Amino acid sequence: GLLARIDQLLREVDELPAVNSVGKPRPGPAQPAEAPEADNWWSRMSRAFRDEARDLVRVSRVERPEDTMLAPDQIFFIRENLKLRLMNARMGLLARQYEAARSDLAAAGSTLGRYFDPASRRTQAAATLLQQVQGFTREADVPRVDATLNALAKAGAAQAAPVPSDKSR
Repeated sequence: GLLARIDQLLREVDELPAVNSVGKPRPGPAQPAEAPEADNWWSRMSRAFRDEARDLVRVSRVERPEDTMLAPDQIFFIRENLKLRLMNARMGLLARQYEAARSDLAAAGSTLGRYFDPASRRTQAAATLLQQVQGFTREADVPRVDATLNALAKAGAAQAAPVPSDKSR
């Protein structure tokens, strides 16, 4: 159930694309092939230079510029931190410390939203799965101690009460 979903999230963390990762180049419209004899060396060189320069420059809108400045080794540590948060949430659920688990899941959600590409299907699936886990942890609450003590007091009082004896026989 719930722990299996957290384990699934742990397995998927390494495959989530970072917000600063460069995607695969999309193929542009096909250019008509020109006759090789009509091509001179100058046009071939200019076309090759243009194609290389197009691959070097990428223009995109960035909400938080500091997130795009992360080095690959920093992304590694962010992934490991996310895994640790998920493992802490798992341990919190096993120890019935639901507040700690909720806190770790919230921190994992903010890390996922900040450092991983929100347009990626993998990130969206992981975010959905994380929201489901957070929803289940809100529902699972431990009974309050005072309710347990009241139940024990009632059981003790019922045991201590004298049993009416049948002396009329």
